[in-house]
Amino acid sequence: MRKNIGTLLRALIIFVGMAGLLTAYYWVHRPFDIQPGSAIPDSALRLGGALLDLFTVGVIFAAAGGLGRLLLSRLDMPSRAERFALEGGIGLGALALIVLALGLVGLFRGVVFGVGLVAALVLLRHQVIVWLRDGRDLLRSIRLENMTITLAVIFTGVLLVMALIMALTPPTHWDGMTYHLVAPTRYLRDGRILAHPDNYYLGLSQNVEMLYGVAIGLFGRDTTAAPLHWGLGLLGLIGVAGLMRRFAGHAAAWMSILLLLSAYNLWALFGWSYVDLGTLLFGALTMIASVRWRETHGRGWIVLLGVIIGLAMGVKYTTAALGLAVGVYLLRHEPREIVRNGLILGVAAVLTFGLWAVKGTVLYGNPVYPFFFNGVNWDAGRAAAFSFADRSLIATGNGWQVPIVPIAATIFGQDNTDGFGFTTGVWLLTAFLLLPLVWRGLDERARQFAKDSLTILLPLIAFWMVTAAWSITGMQTRLMVMSLPAFAVAGSLGFAGLANFPKKPLDINWMVRAAFVLTFALGFSEQLQTFTREQSAAYLTGQIALDDFMYTNTGAYYGALQNLATLPAGSQVRLMWEPRTYYCPSTVTCIPDSLFDHWARPQLYGATPQEVFAQFRESGDDYMLFFHSGYDLYLNVSHHADQDRLFPQMIADYLTPVWTDEVRYTLYTWK
Repeated sequence: MRKNIGTLLRALIIFVGMAGLLTAYYWVHRPFDIQPGSAIPDSALRLGGALLDLFTVGVIFAAAGGLGRLLLSRLDMPSRAERFALEGGIGLGALALIVLALGLVGLFRGVVFGVGLVAALVLLRHQVIVWLRDGRDLLRSIRLENMTITLAVIFTGVLLVMALIMALTPPTHWDGMTYHLVAPTRYLRDGRILAHPDNYYLGLSQNVEMLYGVAIGLFGRDTTAAPLHWGLGLLGLIGVAGLMRRFAGHAAAWMSILLLLSAYNLWALFGWSYVDLGTLLFGALTMIASVRWRETHGRGWIVLLGVIIGLAMGVKYTTAALGLAVGVYLLRHEPREIVRNGLILGVAAVLTFGLWAVKGTVLYGNPVYPFFFNGVNWDAGRAAAFSFADRSLIATGNGWQVPIVPIAATIFGQDNTDGFGFTTGVWLLTAFLLLPLVWRGLDERARQFAKDSLTILLPLIAFWMVTAAWSITGMQTRLMVMSLPAFAVAGSLGFAGLANFPKKPLDINWMVRAAFVLTFALGFSEQLQTFTREQSAAYLTGQIALDDFMYTNTGAYYGALQNLATLPAGSQVRLMWEPRTYYCPSTVTCIPDSLFDHWARPQLYGATPQEVFAQFRESGDDYMLFFHSGYDLYLNVSHHADQDRLFPQMIADYLTPVWTDEVRYTLYTWK
């Protein structure tokens, strides 16, 4: 006892002495330009806030990891990396469903989340510690075996750090400001999950947004959302790499990560408060659990696969395609047991997704709102406008792209464009095509794994073909992010087989890898340009003001919505051709134009333009914020262009401008 007291006293002396020395030193050698009595500089506040955000996300992941370890304790786990990803992903999914349940009963509150996390950390402290130790051991297990792996580790680290720095800055990207952040902030404001007919996106399933609600609710900081999304992506990368390492070695594991991060838009998602990396994670977990079931034939792994699919559907409905892929996988390996296995899989998936179906039915009148059964503020007309079937591959005369959709998405997919709308890089969606040509270069274990990956991948590609054929929405590569782990696994195995290809008469392995290095370098330069252009590091270190950062990344949008704070409290502003409402001041109500149909839709139901204005006024609108650029862009694709063209012509008769930036936005009020 005395020995412990003496040790504690010596430790306290060291700590107090260190604290005093540091205080005295930095009082004289100030790292920031702080004068006594002056305000804390922006750099200190922003960097301190970033550390708080990382701490917040770390606590959520630790609690989720412990919960996942408890839930999966009876399963015979594979490698440490696969186990770490599985436990983290399942724990986060379970946490999201718990938050959903709390929200439906009126307990969507930061204090509830804080108490719950503390309780989880205490009650699951053993599981949390073991899960965190696994993470530490994974980091320690990185071996720089040769120059190739060393470079892969360096570039992976640089890309992830750049994305994390971007993630720690205020949200600026479209979907986040349209609904991914609007949902949790509204729920936190109301203290519960309610129906929001003005923004149909809030009727979708929202597992990742539930996690955002926890992160934002703890300290009121929306800059925790994107780092949490970054963490989901990291777990996905760890899961894919762990699976690859077990079957094909270290080099193949790092190649799978490079294939994923070489996709410009996938890398960019690591810095955004979106939800797509949740589907990446569940796609990776599907691969892990499928292979483990094939190895053990344990029914528990089929149950887990159903849970993973249900959790994935709680992020995006399109991930139901994972159920199709797993069904094919089960059929291939146990055709005689397909009915029983299919029932186990389906029941587990339905039960896991069930609470979202309840939420959709009770609040929106549709378990999978807004699809198939319409619902609140939704009808066949809106469904047609949403799908843009007239701009699908078939409708636009590009049906020849359907059979080669991965290649078409690679060549024609570009960031911020119609159609595929996603820059994947050269290799992610195409490297799997190497497999038939390099099959002899794989050992028997790798071949079996390649068959597994193709059994999962090919049904996902078939699903993509069908959706792309008939809908421009279904073309989007971002809706198929859950398939990217399978693409990466199959592609990395293609490169592994290529490594054993005969060097004579032509060293094709060297040529392909040289091309990969060149294209990766070109892609990295684009990623570096994006990082520099967004000025994230400059913002975090206090070198630029918030308004300048926001203008760089959102244009006139942020300033336009901030100007609404000058309106009388309680004002209602209808946004025209502008679906984003994040950063709308709390003193006013902003009504988004989620489907760009505020103006045209009433006319389709028989109202005259004059009556539309009267309806707006009767509904309580005090102002209208007209997004000129959004109007001009949408007019090119509008199904109701004749009606839309009437709006600018009618403005002068009913509205008068309050202010305008003369380019993007004009605020009007009634005459």
